[in-house]
Amino acid sequence: MLSFLFRSCGVGWDLHNDEKRLVLSIAVERIPESDENGENDGNKQNEQKPEEEASGWSAWLSSFVSVLPGVSLSSSGGICTQSLLAVLKAHSARSPGWRSLELGSLLLQIGSLLNRKREDAKVFIRGSKKIEHCTLGSVWKTSEVRRALLVGLCYKDALQLQGSWNDLADMQQWLQSENLFAASEIRSLSDEPNGATNASHVTREQILENLRWLLGGADGDGDPEASSVQLLFHFSGHGDGAKLFSTDESTISDYELSEMIHDLLPENATLTCIFDCCDGTKMLQSLLPRHILAFGTTKY
Repeated sequence: MLSFLFRSCGVGWDLHNDEKRLVLSIAVERIPESDENGENDGNKQNEQKPEEEASGWSAWLSSFVSVLPGVSLSSSGGICTQSLLAVLKAHSARSPGWRSLELGSLLLQIGSLLNRKREDAKVFIRGSKKIEHCTLGSVWKTSEVRRALLVGLCYKDALQLQGSWNDLADMQQWLQSENLFAASEIRSLSDEPNGATNASHVTREQILENLRWLLGGADGDGDPEASSVQLLFHFSGHGDGAKLFSTDESTISDYELSEMIHDLLPENATLTCIFDCCDGTKMLQSLLPRHILAFGTTKY
């Protein structure tokens, strides 16, 4: 009974002493501007700016990596996905590449990129272990079992976004180009017509079902025999109050996601979660309360 009460409050999930499993969370979100009434400008994380601003953002990111061969960027997308990929693509074209990039340096480079763009944003990287000096190569390494779940939702109502489909496509292309995951190891959920799921909506239960696949495998057995498991969850869409929104506006809370990860994540597994949504920096804070790298930027 006491254990249930603790878990209901998000207590008791800390993976700090779990040496066999590693959970990593990466999130970048704009700091919302207040309107004339003093209220925050809510879910604007992946909303496309006016055309000239969107073009400027893409052009600026392109100039950041323009001298590097084979690097291209989408015309629009979320600030988290596109800034993360810009840094990773820049290092992909350099020697020794992104695998030697430390997580502390990744955080600072994303923050520096946003500062140069004069974006008012915050960058959070959380880990279940000390992560600052971990290299991406030691985290994203070749594993016996690999699975990735990518969710890109633009919605169709007043909550409409315009960059999440691009985020999904750009992330999948990069993951496959770097041989982190094969096409057969990636599941995509999108509300884009004729897109990955060929559906106009993605429900809460669809996301949960695919999260169970991600964490436990097709049979839900957690790959008990696997010596190493590499997992990735990327969400690009709406978030609010440490909750992720499906297209019908039902939500998946930080509490639910933390519980699923704690209970279902296999041994010898590394899970990376990328949250490109408002309040993304608050996701998994109950699961990963200790090892936090944070960088805030301010427009000038």
